[in-house]
Amino acid sequence: MTRQRSDEWRKQHIRAAATRCFVRRGFAATRLLDIAREASLSKGGVYFHYKAKEALFHDILEHQLRSLEGRWSFEPVADQPADKTLGRLVVAHLRTLEGEPDETRLGHLLVSMAAQDTNFRDKLDEAFKVMRSLYAGVIERGIREGAFRQGDSERMANCVLALVQGLACQSAVDAEGKLPVRPEDAAEHLLHMLRPGAAAKTSLTPQPPLEQTLS
Repeated sequence: MTRQRSDEWRKQHIRAAATRCFVRRGFAATRLLDIAREASLSKGGVYFHYKAKEALFHDILEHQLRSLEGRWSFEPVADQPADKTLGRLVVAHLRTLEGEPDETRLGHLLVSMAAQDTNFRDKLDEAFKVMRSLYAGVIERGIREGAFRQGDSERMANCVLALVQGLACQSAVDAEGKLPVRPEDAAEHLLHMLRPGAAAKTSLTPQPPLEQTLS
């Protein structure tokens, strides 16, 4: 193994250990010493690559963002109906969130830190843009095909992302990071809301006063 590969392997090992520490202890309570112990290294072994936990945390986020872009920055093939394509994307997205609980928990931590730090907000916005763009493209095609009701594809993509991220947040209460519903069921409910006629079925109509309903 070359020196460069060895250094990269060591940094990857440190990032994995740091991720476990950050999601378990939180950012503020985690020290480089904690990360070194988690990685079975000396503090100097970590310090050689990362002088501060802030630099390590940013490196973790940068690698996760690059991984996210590599995984989801593509143009879905148009040989299937848009609603089926969107359903498969949502299921894959949710399965990834459930299958990588530490990364998902790190995402929760990033959301909580974004309110205080513009750098973290920018990282979070980049991550959301990747998925929003993917969903918006499929939704726009679905509108043209008549599979989805008329609307602003960007806003609809934001709603899809909100549902996915909302379910991911609920996984935080499960010790194993499990989602509260099956990804397939979540995708089916989502598609039902986007299909033509859903707006009419869910539109608000005047209701009689509650006392009249109970009388």
